[in-house]
Amino acid sequence: MRVARPLSLFAALSIALAGAAATATAAPASAPEAAAAGSGYAAPTMLHCKLNVRSATKSSATVLRTLRNRNGNCPGKGGHDSVPCWLNKCGGITAGGSYTCQSGGKSYKSWLPVKHQGKRAWVAIKCGTYVTP
Repeated sequence: MRVARPLSLFAALSIALAGAAATATAAPASAPEAAAAGSGYAAPTMLHCKLNVRSATKSSATVLRTLRNRNGNCPGKGGHDSVPCWLNKCGGITAGGSYTCQSGGKSYKSWLPVKHQGKRAWVAIKCGTYVTP
């Protein structure tokens, strides 16, 4: 009896912590799309309120979709968009054409492959963030 009670308390605490961790890492707004990938997702940051999904790894490539962050200082009502990563654990960051996240800001060349309508697309990852499960 003395052993069973601490074990049941430990099990209950473990389940509660696991539930809290899952809630903390869940993707806001477009969670169903991000969760379907099972390998993480990319989203805009609080600093950069939007993130363009492009057809290639250059800033002049066609914008396929614009992801928006509507939390904190970003305009609009709550929530933000996300897009699933192309590779497991949001891997495959590639050097491509240079971009800046804001006018006059630092230049970067790191692009993350993501899934857009079942095809590979790219986001300027320094202007966003990615989360893995």
